[in-house]
Amino acid sequence: MSDESPATGSTPNCHRRDCDEPAAFVVLERYQEETGKGAVEAEATLCRDHTDEESPANLGGAYDDYVFRIEPIAGD
Repeated sequence: MSDESPATGSTPNCHRRDCDEPAAFVVLERYQEETGKGAVEAEATLCRDHTDEESPANLGGAYDDYVFRIEPIAGD
C-alpha cells in the first residue's frame, strides 16, 4: 500500500466525499463477493475522524482469508 498520492508525491486527502482533510489511515476489507466467485478488496484512505466511524461492512462475505485492517499512513 502506498502512502503517497501518485500525482503529487504527497499524502492523499480523505476518500470521503466533501472531506479535504489529509488521510491518516488506510482501511482495507477483503471479503468473498456475493456470487462466491472470488475475493473483493475494498481500500480507502481516510482522515482520523472518518476512520473512527469505520467498521467491517461485509461480514456476510467473511471467509478463511477475510481481512478488515486499519493501518496508519507512514509519517503520521
